[in-house]
Amino acid sequence: MASTAKIAVSVPTATLGRLERARQALHRSRSAIVSEAIERWLEDQQPGADDQRYVEGYLRHPEGTGASKIAAAVVASWEPWSDEA
Repeated sequence: MASTAKIAVSVPTATLGRLERARQALHRSRSAIVSEAIERWLEDQQPGADDQRYVEGYLRHPEGTGASKIAAAVVASWEPWSDEA
């Protein structure tokens, strides 16, 4: 089992109500729903995540001749990610 830690988070009452209704409908715990939301948010914070998804989709479904070559050139120009700031 993965280790976990407890956190306290304040949210508007209306947001908590919506969360409770949604999690009950999905038969999931509050912790599971909040953990998934945090994971998705963290993934979206990766630099260029939207650009990368756009280019990958464009490569799969190019608009016309030459378009996939342009997208491939953009991808090829990307530098590798670095954890250092």
